[in-house]
Amino acid sequence: MQNPQKEAQPLIQDPELFMAMDDLELVAQGVVEGALIGGHKSKFIGFSNEFDSHRNYIAGDELRHVNWNLWAKTDRLYVKQYESDTNLHLYLVMDQSKSMLAQNGAGTKWAYAARAAASIAYLSLRNRDATGLYLLEEEWGECLPPMVKPGHLQHIISLLGQSSVKDEFELSTLLNRLPELFNRKGIIVLFSDLLDNEEKIMEQLHIFKEAGHQVIVFQILDPFELELPTSKGVFEFKGLEEGGKQKVDASQLQTAYSLVVNRWQQRLKEQFDQLGIDWVQATTNQPLQEILVEYLLKRIHTS
Repeated sequence: MQNPQKEAQPLIQDPELFMAMDDLELVAQGVVEGALIGGHKSKFIGFSNEFDSHRNYIAGDELRHVNWNLWAKTDRLYVKQYESDTNLHLYLVMDQSKSMLAQNGAGTKWAYAARAAASIAYLSLRNRDATGLYLLEEEWGECLPPMVKPGHLQHIISLLGQSSVKDEFELSTLLNRLPELFNRKGIIVLFSDLLDNEEKIMEQLHIFKEAGHQVIVFQILDPFELELPTSKGVFEFKGLEEGGKQKVDASQLQTAYSLVVNRWQQRLKEQFDQLGIDWVQATTNQPLQEILVEYLLKRIHTS
């Protein structure tokens, strides 16, 4: 019998094959286990691996967690305690607006977001972090509160697999409803293209930060949203939320379009930096494993 992990490894390197896979659990396993192989495995303590406090050393604790600088000053052994040790909650928040249907490549932004969320849930739960899932749609969407009980990963993956994008709605309005569901401090991970009222979104993310949450935004875009097609000819652009179609010669708009997009991305970066929010950019033609590894290593190096 073949090992599912070995089957998944080649697929996750190819965006088109990766996006064609229907088994979200196999996708998540392939992405995470692929990220943990080699030199990375010993570094990944958990998704919520921010340093929090110290506690006294107990026989059997891993020596890599001992604070040797503190030992040199006090002649006593203390172990660094991480937020994952204190059962910090992880809230996965999914944007289900129609713009997530954009597809000019291997798959839609929604499909990529679902795979990313499944992978992070897999990683989080394998480290015993309570993980929840919240689907944003016009009215209250479905949700699974943070848990670590057996079978919870399958529930998350099942809900992601059954869900799809909904009608047009204002993302910031739905984000405003979430605090009452987040009954303890944790890490909020938002998966969205951020193609909505930028000011209102930032205001709500700021409220999450003021409440003591860490916030991570995975901005998932279609390749054509960052850069118009380079081939010559007329393309038809269709509005996914407000409707309407427009035929244009993309080659004549490339310079002006790139300028607008670059300014938008720079503005987002400045606002996220100011708010202390982690911003992860991804396009649907990028291997998810590379995005996840790069971000997790960044968290480790800055913690």
